[in-house]
Amino acid sequence: MTNLELLEADQWFVDSPELKQFVATVQEISEQTRHNRSETVATLEPYFTALLAQQGWLPDQFAEPNPDSAMGGGIGQWLLYRAKDRSLTVFSLVIPPGSTTPVHDHLAWGLVGLYKGRQEETVYRRVDQGETEGHAKLEVVEVRQLKPGDIYYLLPPEGDIHAVKTTTRFAPSVSIHVLGNDTGCVLRNQYKPEQESVRSFRSGYSNAPCKEEKNHAQV
Repeated sequence: MTNLELLEADQWFVDSPELKQFVATVQEISEQTRHNRSETVATLEPYFTALLAQQGWLPDQFAEPNPDSAMGGGIGQWLLYRAKDRSLTVFSLVIPPGSTTPVHDHLAWGLVGLYKGRQEETVYRRVDQGETEGHAKLEVVEVRQLKPGDIYYLLPPEGDIHAVKTTTRFAPSVSIHVLGNDTGCVLRNQYKPEQESVRSFRSGYSNAPCKEEKNHAQV
């Protein structure tokens, strides 16, 4: 697990009343349900649904691809909010048409909701025990077709490993992620199922640095 330095204050990258109210709700509910993350995500879902249904709160710049993406494929990972203790982040993930994320995990509870466009998500399960460094055997659990407003949970190890591609032809897909860690800055795992391999990676953010980047190469 990556040890992250505390920030001086919460960081807001989008000045939106809707987002600020949602984050306040997440903080309250996540504290009340800290011993049961299944309850956390289920309780948050209707509030997240309401946020996804509002189309005016996310500025256009946070719904654009990023040609310099550390994830490759022009994928933009735009930080919207980060807690001072780095225990909560909200970010948008923008995947251009024809692009697919690497197969990766998140290592934290969370919710992901599709905001614009359409996606295909392939969910994996790890079936080895991690006995050999650099080796991981995955099996496909489910393939889901996602439309705006669809939400899925991340409750490691359940549903935590996936790859996502945009299926709309002429516009990127935009998903909103609510995660119980500083997802872009922690070291996570990137998998190549066909090679049965795994390696550490740090996805970073398109608009905010990670202090930890100097200590480990990005994707």
